[in-house]
Amino acid sequence: MLQLTMNLRTILMTFSLVIIGFCITLYFQSESTIDSINLEQYKILPYNESRSHTLSELNAKITPYHLEDLISEIYEKNKLAGEKTRVMEIGFGNGRVLMELKKLFPEVEFYGINKEKTHTFYRRESFILTALKFNLMNKDEAHDMILPYVVFEDLDYGKKIPYAENKFDLIYSQGTVPFIRYTFELFTDILRVLKLDGISVHTDVTGVNIFSKGVMLSFKEAMREIRRQGIEIYVLDNPQSIRFKKSSFNVGFPLTPHQAIPEKIENLSQEQSRPEMSYNLNF
Repeated sequence: MLQLTMNLRTILMTFSLVIIGFCITLYFQSESTIDSINLEQYKILPYNESRSHTLSELNAKITPYHLEDLISEIYEKNKLAGEKTRVMEIGFGNGRVLMELKKLFPEVEFYGINKEKTHTFYRRESFILTALKFNLMNKDEAHDMILPYVVFEDLDYGKKIPYAENKFDLIYSQGTVPFIRYTFELFTDILRVLKLDGISVHTDVTGVNIFSKGVMLSFKEAMREIRRQGIEIYVLDNPQSIRFKKSSFNVGFPLTPHQAIPEKIENLSQEQSRPEMSYNLNF
């Protein structure tokens, strides 16, 4: 009898804990995540100026193109076809460019990937603080906006972009590539998640050496050789900026790194972790 009573108490206690947990879950699901953020934080947060890129700064690096013109053309085409337009920034910093674009294109789905959380950007709602900090919109505009989606993921060392293939219309980065050691592994994965005819634009493409038959090529020469391999890629007016397009399925960059991707990326030597990387162009 005593054992039965103890078992009954255990069952009742377990049931009570489950109910309490369920109620707590409902409470937090019903609470607006935007309402839960202190919107006054933007006044005191120490934003990193080196990561506070603007849309105009990006456009200056990708001439003769303007990012908003590329998005507008894609959006109008998709609108006629009844399709969503999806744009992603890799290494978005504090999200300033994404919020500038979101204000221009409220119906476009924007995505951002950062390597890690920071004191000023640690969740999706941090986009609101960025918008307020840089006077991109007021609190009411930010409150009613569908914010960009955010992922924190280190995309170096062959790590895959955590999205399905053929999802995005445009993927871009500004000042991010110099921090990526395995650059063309990332570019190949970008092709995977781009839609057919999707575009990718990147600035500050440095720290990459490309060899062909033992001779190092200039970046423009290397891009010309890569085009012969079936990749539609061009160096822009700024020689450190490139644009490439997904012109067919299952296509990848024909380059092999001089050092294989390490199985474990913890405690890497300086040689294995520094951004510079050499590649061989495969024929």
